[in-house]
Amino acid sequence: MPGIGIITNPHSRRNRRYPERMRRLGYMLGQHDTYELTNRVEDVVAVARRFMEHDIDVLALNGGDGTNHVTLGTFIDVYGDRPLPKVALLRGGTMNTVSAGVGITGKPPRLLANLVEKYYTNQPFETTFRDILKVTDESGSRYGFIFGNGLVSNFLQLYYDTGNPSPTTAARLLAQALAEVPLGGGDLMGQLFRPFTASIEHDEGFWEEREYASVLASTVEQIGLGFRPFIRCQERDQAFHMLGIIAGPFRVAASLPRIRLGLPVDQEVMRSAVSGRALFRSSEPILYTIDGDLHTAESGEVCLETGPQVELIIK
Repeated sequence: MPGIGIITNPHSRRNRRYPERMRRLGYMLGQHDTYELTNRVEDVVAVARRFMEHDIDVLALNGGDGTNHVTLGTFIDVYGDRPLPKVALLRGGTMNTVSAGVGITGKPPRLLANLVEKYYTNQPFETTFRDILKVTDESGSRYGFIFGNGLVSNFLQLYYDTGNPSPTTAARLLAQALAEVPLGGGDLMGQLFRPFTASIEHDEGFWEEREYASVLASTVEQIGLGFRPFIRCQERDQAFHMLGIIAGPFRVAASLPRIRLGLPVDQEVMRSAVSGRALFRSSEPILYTIDGDLHTAESGEVCLETGPQVELIIK
């Protein structure tokens, strides 16, 4: 019978910190709803099959960006050509960039209580439709909303290496890097701006082979820490907004206020394109992130495409 299906990742940092709150979420559900804890990807596959058989109306995910993109990718594989249920992101992780990027705020208990109340009183949900990114390298395909390499993946590598991933840690790292700019750069700035060389084919043309500080693509406006650079991400269906940063640290630092506000930036600093497909080719492995998880394309080739459209519940 249709209902709400909730999946909780017990290993997310926030759920480990508040295990009682994680368990209490199950008591908030209605009689036709299902609460599942998933410890492994294999568990998610089994749950996706059960939820599909029961034809659930809403898939509620209690984890962060990493949990959400792995779970959604599994559901896409299991559902195949069948449409996915509406998706509610309950913000149960340390990184909740995607949910913030579409306007979802609050903590898991409040978000779930609102979800259950509206569902069982037949109140309409406020939703937004977003294309999901399909990222393919030699190891297979993954799905998510935000892709980045170079500066972005370098930043996340340093961020995770602190052993204390949190918004505060991320903000402190960014502040430390910016503090090196007046000094002509330093070790941290050098690590962040370690470039990669690639050529990129996309719908609007061809970005020649050269060094890029970073190339990013997204179907949500925000990339975290209040930055909303993807102002064209909803310009058309089945497409994403892609940005190529080609300037050095000093010009990028000077452009950060405009990047943060989503304002146009000099093309000598950052290129922009809207595309439904992009092919990266490099003579070296490409380290990249999708929704905060790090991966390496050892072949030096990565393909970005749009996958299924997802209906996200805002409130």
